[in-house]
Amino acid sequence: MIISDNKYDWKDKIILVVEDDDANYLYFKSLLKKTSAKVVWKKNGHDALKFINDPDQQIDLVLLDVLIPFANGIEVTRELRKSRKTLPVVIVTAYTSKEIRQSCFLSGCNEFLVKPVLPEKLISTIASYLHEEEDIYAKLASLN
Repeated sequence: MIISDNKYDWKDKIILVVEDDDANYLYFKSLLKKTSAKVVWKKNGHDALKFINDPDQQIDLVLLDVLIPFANGIEVTRELRKSRKTLPVVIVTAYTSKEIRQSCFLSGCNEFLVKPVLPEKLISTIASYLHEEEDIYAKLASLN
């Protein structure tokens, strides 16, 4: 499944990427560039929570690593759920243990993806949380 570069227009969306690894961030940014979404990067849990806790800050989705400095992804998710109960949180991590996965969902994440994540999987997952899931099949069909 390959999604064409111009199938998603998220210019009004803000996606917060919480990732301490520069290469992983650049990968996410390059994929999201094709959607026109605004990408905000925070390299640690403390800065992410500061951004999330600003009530005037629009955030449409969070891509969040588990192992980040100062507050891990599980702690960040748990804390953000206190003020942003419906904000979609997609954990993207290399840690695949049953315990980590369970802890992530118990903290309030919506989705758990394992690195390395394929571009199609990442974009379709984000699309489903940005309420474009009904369009995915039509967009895929238009590629034929």
